[in-house]
Amino acid sequence: MNQLFPEALPTGTVLGSWQVDGWAGYGAYGVVYRARKVGQTETYPVALKLARYPNDLRFRREAELLSRIHHPGVPCLLGKGTWKANARGDSHPYVVMQWVEGIRLYDWAERHPLTFCQALRLLAQVARALEATHAIQGLHRDVKGDNILVNADGQAILMDFGCGIWEGAASLTDGLLAPGTRIYRSPQALRFQWNHRRETQIHYRATPADDVYALGVTAYRLCTGVYPPLATDPSIMGDDGRDTQELLKPPSQWKPLAPALESLILRMLSEKPRDRGLAGELAATMEALVDAEAGELARLSDSRMLAEVSGVSASVPRHGKLWRMALLPVIAGLLLLTSVNLNLDGLWGSSPGMTEGGAGGVADQVVAELPVTSMEQEPELRGLRLEMPEGPLPGQRRPPCPRNQINIKGGCWAEIVQLSPPCGESFYDWKGACYVPVAAPLRPNTSEKP
Repeated sequence: MNQLFPEALPTGTVLGSWQVDGWAGYGAYGVVYRARKVGQTETYPVALKLARYPNDLRFRREAELLSRIHHPGVPCLLGKGTWKANARGDSHPYVVMQWVEGIRLYDWAERHPLTFCQALRLLAQVARALEATHAIQGLHRDVKGDNILVNADGQAILMDFGCGIWEGAASLTDGLLAPGTRIYRSPQALRFQWNHRRETQIHYRATPADDVYALGVTAYRLCTGVYPPLATDPSIMGDDGRDTQELLKPPSQWKPLAPALESLILRMLSEKPRDRGLAGELAATMEALVDAEAGELARLSDSRMLAEVSGVSASVPRHGKLWRMALLPVIAGLLLLTSVNLNLDGLWGSSPGMTEGGAGGVADQVVAELPVTSMEQEPELRGLRLEMPEGPLPGQRRPPCPRNQINIKGGCWAEIVQLSPPCGESFYDWKGACYVPVAAPLRPNTSEKP
């Protein structure tokens, strides 16, 4: 009898109650087969992921993690078991999951025109899957485009939890970092790797903020077609700062991008973990922006509220670009109202293993990237131009300004790179470019309260 290998099981091979129907994929630690229940050839297929190496504990941990997550954006666990490869009794564990028919995220984007709403919907769906993972104190630890499939309905599914972990699970990591993809690593992970490069008995403890950073890299790559520079590479000059690396360009410098989407991407790529936001809040922001773009926000407020908050006449046609931009402060305000009772410690408790570098609330930070027309006293309109005020507006952020903003006359401003003067009635002219004021972050941050 010929010996079978996990990488090349022939059609018809039986593993427990499952029968191989064909080869589907290959990875560093496992091989994925399309399979069905034995004797039920007319049923829906499943994905059977078989370990390439005997007694690989990653598969037991992946099965346990998937059994805890119940979300439509995460494959459902259907079974698990072991397969003996030969007479010596080498056992290879396997995991059986829901079969997902889809296209990898970046390939999908190449085949479909990626609109503002489509990008936000896909990213929000992945963020919701991460929210469900983080809610059970789990981490994915390998979020990237290759691990996201988009099905025929346009639903994004977060795949491959083989690098995942949950609070309390035994560590299986031999190196300083868990298996993953370098370009998606957070600055904290890369610096830890460099600072402890000569040690062998210490391991980096990832947090939800690492997953969010990887989602930011995914979003940047999805919307621009290129990756952002590596988060940091202190080995270049012996420094642990981002200034040792290529400067991070705002996504809109590669391709035209809506300011609100660019803001969210840069937020997820923030240097400080707590500035990146929680996955659930990011998803809520993205979903609200999609609703606004589609005109759904009109049902949440009457025309008087829109006029007061946005500073734009209620008679402005709602299909106009300026109307959509004016809605952004309203969205941020609504999200703030829904997040004031958020308790970060409720997600992770007081466990020392995963609390360092956790993500802070994003709703108040989103305001920092949007027009603050609800806080400012409107200067006199001069045709279709707003002249730059001589000082910061009431409620405007003061320097030091984040890297994606600029200090103009004592206030922080964000450039609208898609526009050039005349900038219209919603943006300010300054030295041949159009800007919006950035609101100061709200304090105190209620998401940090115990």
